[in-house]
Amino acid sequence: MKKELLLATALASTLGMAGVAEAGSYSISGHNRVGVEGENPDSSDTDSLAQKQLNSFHVSISETTDAGMKIATGFDIADEGSNAADPSGLTLTFTDGSSLQLIEAGSASAAHAVSIPGAGGEQGISNTSTNNASGGLTTGAGADKVGFDYATAADAFGIEGFSANVSAAFNSDVSETSGSAATVTLENAYAVGVTYKTTAGDSTVTVGAGYHTADNNSQSTTKENNTMHLGMTVATGDLTVGAGFSESDWVSENEQNQGSFASVGAKYVSGDITFNIGASQGDGKDEAIGTAATSSEDSVDKVGASVDYVVASGVTATFGYTSQDSSDEGTTTNTFSGSAWYVGATVSF
Repeated sequence: MKKELLLATALASTLGMAGVAEAGSYSISGHNRVGVEGENPDSSDTDSLAQKQLNSFHVSISETTDAGMKIATGFDIADEGSNAADPSGLTLTFTDGSSLQLIEAGSASAAHAVSIPGAGGEQGISNTSTNNASGGLTTGAGADKVGFDYATAADAFGIEGFSANVSAAFNSDVSETSGSAATVTLENAYAVGVTYKTTAGDSTVTVGAGYHTADNNSQSTTKENNTMHLGMTVATGDLTVGAGFSESDWVSENEQNQGSFASVGAKYVSGDITFNIGASQGDGKDEAIGTAATSSEDSVDKVGASVDYVVASGVTATFGYTSQDSSDEGTTTNTFSGSAWYVGATVSF
């Protein structure tokens, strides 16, 4: 009987089951983003206008055990326009400041991708699905949701400003496939990420790096998922500048890809106004699974800027502009190149 009581108590504490144990503490957060976007593709002299209405609603649930360990989870009721409920995994935060994410833990590499300043807003020209240029520092960092991600406490290993993550995900029981038409499923994935933050004179320097690798269930692919990234930001007073770079091999659906991504940007804060500017360049070669790397390069180049103005507490107005050049298999695609602007406001709670 004692074992049964201990098991019931553990389940109630972990899951926060109403009626079985006291409810855990909770908080809610989210936003509603409303605006107008205009697009001017290079393939047409006619501009287009569209309304942008995006919302987010998140519930966080947590409780702390008598021993001081925090147990946290949560769920999204809405996420940028999607109204489907999306539960989070389980995170255990220990008394020394380290933490362990369980289920839907993600990638330790992605957790240390430095945030490079860039244009805000909801402007942009959608690209063709056949363009597989790398789109960010964490391209190819996919993993199964069954796994863990362990994060060290701050100043790990006695090094001031140093932190690290290690993660793994497991799905080796998925059935193997063969042939170029078979949809690929990721199997096991492993990743590591590190961040080092220090000061140099009046500046704060942050450097982040990571490596992610994963295999898949296809017997025909000649590539697995392998992604590495490196980024750095320097903040001096109200000015922050940064740059990042990544190289990736990744497999998606029925294609295998190889590409790189680079971005640079700057942010300046002046009272209630924030100025952002940034540029990025992504490229990639995509081939049908099992074939040689003979395709021409896909690419997407962007330059953008934005201004954010805090109108009131929790209310921010945004003005953004982005110019995009896109090519598919080495040929410029005017339909997916051009410029776009955005005017809108975000109300947060």
